[in-house]
Amino acid sequence: MRKAVWTLAGSRSGAGRTIASQLGFTCAAVAVAVAVWALWEGWRPAPPRPAATPVVDNPIIHIPRAGLIIWVTAGSDEDVVPRVEALHRGGVTAVALQATPLALAQAMGRLRAAFARRVLIGAAGVRTAEEARVALGGGAEFVLTTSADPEVIQVCRDARVLAIPGAFTPTEIRQAWSLQTGLVALFPAGRVGPEYVRDILRTMPDIAAVAMGGITPENAGAFIRAGTAAVVAMDEPDAGGARDYDAMTRRAHALVDAIDRARARPLRPALPVRPIEGPDIK
Repeated sequence: MRKAVWTLAGSRSGAGRTIASQLGFTCAAVAVAVAVWALWEGWRPAPPRPAATPVVDNPIIHIPRAGLIIWVTAGSDEDVVPRVEALHRGGVTAVALQATPLALAQAMGRLRAAFARRVLIGAAGVRTAEEARVALGGGAEFVLTTSADPEVIQVCRDARVLAIPGAFTPTEIRQAWSLQTGLVALFPAGRVGPEYVRDILRTMPDIAAVAMGGITPENAGAFIRAGTAAVVAMDEPDAGGARDYDAMTRRAHALVDAIDRARARPLRPALPVRPIEGPDIK
């Protein structure tokens, strides 16, 4: 009787060991199969999430960082969105719009809606306090002038919006800077060249200046090397006929490229030219 019990217990124990060994073998086989599959399929860990798109917001920080503002003159607001889209494809992230008071607010509203947090939208050519109020009412994120009118600058300061006054002589530049604007535009810089700008900034090292007037892809880098924080280039009007948006993109990229070279930064790759695809903001 005892022998029969021992035999039964032994058979059960042996069966348990057999099942355990079979389970171990199965698990090992599955692990090997998974490893082989992973190697065969070229498995890689999930790639990290791409970095968020840079946000363009604070003008006093972004303009010196970008190094470029494009002055866009618009007769009406109908074509400003595709024009700025063409400039943006070329790497432009700050645009100053000049238009009549009637067209400025509407054009600026269209641009702010189409390029929110992608392109800074400012007003250019502001001459009076009333024009400044119209620009600010339209949503201008900065105001670019060709003179240092204290009343215009005060209107911008009251609205907590960056004003960039224009000045030429050392006295005008110092007076404009004393208004605590944050940036001063040396205008017309193209008439006197980078050497004049370099000499001015050597004697006034505390001033942050942008070069405005006569800026081209050929001389933009020289003005950056002369010490300016940024340059302001005019959007060249077409001679006639249909507007060449691809040419605008190429010129914008040439300006950005020149600034990057002057700052010894890696060149940005040219963006592919594609049809205008902006939201219908009417």
